[in-house]
Amino acid sequence: MYLRRLLTISVLILATIVATALAPLVLVTAFIMSFFAKFKTTPQAMAFIYAFIVYEWIGLSKFAWVWLRYHNIEERMRKDRDIQFWWGRSLFEMGKRLFKLKIEVTGEDALEGNCALVLCRHTSMADTVLPLLFFGQARAEGLRYVLKQELRLLPCLDIGGHRLPNVFVDRSGSDSARAIENVSELMRQAPADQSVLIYPEGTRFTRKKHQQLATKHPNLKDQLDRWPDLLPPRLGGVCGMLDANPGKDLVFLAHAGFEGSADIHDLLGGGWLNQHVRIHFWRVPFADLPKQDHTEYLFGQWDIMQTTAKNLEQEIKAAS
Repeated sequence: MYLRRLLTISVLILATIVATALAPLVLVTAFIMSFFAKFKTTPQAMAFIYAFIVYEWIGLSKFAWVWLRYHNIEERMRKDRDIQFWWGRSLFEMGKRLFKLKIEVTGEDALEGNCALVLCRHTSMADTVLPLLFFGQARAEGLRYVLKQELRLLPCLDIGGHRLPNVFVDRSGSDSARAIENVSELMRQAPADQSVLIYPEGTRFTRKKHQQLATKHPNLKDQLDRWPDLLPPRLGGVCGMLDANPGKDLVFLAHAGFEGSADIHDLLGGGWLNQHVRIHFWRVPFADLPKQDHTEYLFGQWDIMQTTAKNLEQEIKAAS
């Protein structure tokens, strides 16, 4: 862990030095590139990247201050959670302003009630903060994350993610049993005042990934045909969490509008610009959840996710 953090913070230091030295050149180059259709939002993308570096350093400074100033575990965790909210909100608001995003939320009645296991659609880098801001912060409560272990390469996410009760999982499948046990334990130990989040698809949806799954895993054809705008849910982790559920409701987060913003190419090419993003929640009480054999129930809810995402997409197109 310490060696990894030494490496990632060293990379951040080097990136900061290089970015600062090259700032005038980057500014001019981004302006010129913006005249080409494939790179029309390069200035916004570069501004976001520079802001990300700044927020990384501010976040690290805040974590260091909390570690030095607060010694009570519960108080330190509250402060760390405040930093988590600040970091997510700052980056989201920056992206919202730069790319002129319009955000609309429906199903807000699902925010009322007990803490929950939150299952979110995953199509973009940007949707990683939607549950944190529009569910966790909106309810002023902790939100435990199931995160891919590659995110440990970002110092703020690494340090903050390990200080708070989250789990970083290896998605390679090399030790699925351990990953399932870890996420199940995260759910089992979640107190009544904390919700838990997982992205059932396990990775961002793209048409290319959807097609690759069809080619590599013919046994998934029926599921892929059933959910043309989603990836099939990875059952091991989700079912393990449902088995370990101490009594939490199930909340689903569907969204549309981020489909054209899956990677850095979309940032440069205008995939985020002037996007109308719609978010919709719905809740299933714990009493209505099956107590065993969750697969068919989960598939039924994924049918609703597919229909909801498609309806939101069509409503966005109709309003544009």
